[in-house]
Amino acid sequence: MKRNFLVVAANAQAREALASGLRAAGYAVTRAANGAEAERVAQSVSVDAVIIESHLPDMSAEDLQQRVKRVRPDCRVATVSSFEQIKNSPAQLKYGADDYLLNAEQLLPLLVAPFEANESPTDGFAMRGNDALLGVVDVLVSMLEVEDLYFSGTAHRAMILARLVAEELSADRQTVQEVVLATLLRDIGKVGVEAEVFTEPGTLTEDQKKMMQEHVQASCRLLEHIDFPWKVLPVIRHHHERYDGSGYPDGLRAREIPMGARVVAVVDAFVALTSDRTHRAALDAEAALQQLIGNAGRQFDPEVVEAFQKVIDKRLEIKNPETKPTVLIADTHKDFRKLLKMRLINEGIEVKETKDCEGALKIMLKTPPDLAIVDMDADPNEAFEMLAELRGDKTLCRLPVVFMTRSSDQVQKLRALREGVDDYVGKDDDVETLIARFQNILTRESIRREGATRVRRGISGDLENLSLPDIVQTLAMGMKSAQVSVMSGGEQGTIWFENGAAIHATSGDEAGEQAFYKIVGWSEGEFVIEHGVKAKANTLSGDTMYLLMEGMRLMDESTASEQAVS
Repeated sequence: MKRNFLVVAANAQAREALASGLRAAGYAVTRAANGAEAERVAQSVSVDAVIIESHLPDMSAEDLQQRVKRVRPDCRVATVSSFEQIKNSPAQLKYGADDYLLNAEQLLPLLVAPFEANESPTDGFAMRGNDALLGVVDVLVSMLEVEDLYFSGTAHRAMILARLVAEELSADRQTVQEVVLATLLRDIGKVGVEAEVFTEPGTLTEDQKKMMQEHVQASCRLLEHIDFPWKVLPVIRHHHERYDGSGYPDGLRAREIPMGARVVAVVDAFVALTSDRTHRAALDAEAALQQLIGNAGRQFDPEVVEAFQKVIDKRLEIKNPETKPTVLIADTHKDFRKLLKMRLINEGIEVKETKDCEGALKIMLKTPPDLAIVDMDADPNEAFEMLAELRGDKTLCRLPVVFMTRSSDQVQKLRALREGVDDYVGKDDDVETLIARFQNILTRESIRREGATRVRRGISGDLENLSLPDIVQTLAMGMKSAQVSVMSGGEQGTIWFENGAAIHATSGDEAGEQAFYKIVGWSEGEFVIEHGVKAKANTLSGDTMYLLMEGMRLMDESTASEQAVS
């Protein structure tokens, strides 16, 4: 089981030094900048150990230790002192012969040793068991949804996206599995919500909104008796929190929200926006993505939104701005059709079905699908005749067709390929393999028709919608490392952040504070935020919030001066 450490230190470099060592050792790490923030994290996120740097701005380390122990009695707590913090401070006078200094390389093994001593290595059998559990939950949830008009396939689709986003953020295996299971089970509490809430057109009443919000706690109550091998419940509980603190149920903000919950929040919103509802039609993927980007830093973690954008571009979700891809299944076996239908719907694909080639041809002539999957075991000649008619039709000649069969007849396979089927698959093949092959054909067709997805840089937007001061505060609040590029009135400027602190700024020939003040003063233009980009220089040494306030003061003075002249 993955252990979670909480690192508490006022100094950003001290926090990162401790956190990076723990992450490198394979542990999950949550960081806090002061005692109050650490206490809120301990209340909302399951932590196994807390490391407190002794000099906090709002309370003593001893006081924080007692508060943590009250909410997490079994949690291990260690207080450490950074030499950087005490070397020029009167606090060093309290240290004597019974106190010792350890460097980080010596300290971290001591901190993690109690956990490593009590845990046996995860073997391949346990890993397969975990994967099997996730697979079973996925199938069961999908079966419950398959005939639902509005929610069919949404849980699986959200789960796939959440897994990819967590991997894009370089999450460890345990965290990825935690996110996957939480995504599948996040809305299980909706069983207690009246069906009319989902099906009645128009906006919800206040009572209906309250009922909807209560489904989060209902989900946790249904699952709280289960001893999950991952920290699933905090992710479920907090996936409707907002990055600015205005969400529910606990009003957590920024890093107080578990990383998994921040991932699920973005994925959940995207899947909802791109699904039909009684009061609105589904948005296309591009429009939904733009809504996520527009709410980055307010509702969503901007770093998660950027990772999600990369995932969407890689998956070519934006391949047709008007409709979902459509697949036609022609098979005499109803059970097999239903199985394929369920898995294709889970991938966000619309499915039409019929029992024979005659019915398939009628559907294709009326409304051509993006792919036809045809069983040829019932009557191979009928399947070949249908294929010949399609290939002779000017409109349908390029429609992708897949033949399915349980036959091992190589002559028949060779004939089918020569006459133009796009793939020839075995019905006894693994279902996931079949779905992957179908998706490959749809992707190739999408690229042929629409062209490859464009590559984007970071999160982009207009300063009129998200100002530079808001961007600076958002990155500082989330302790993000990022590069912010700005274009305004023909001028360009860039500010680099490391762990939430502005460390470098350039604009034209200017660098450092003057460049920072100049950029912060721009109120019109465009910006791009790219997370994880490191600065090649360090020209800013002051506190970021002080620099921001000074920049805003200079901007106010300039505005006042211009008004006086006019």
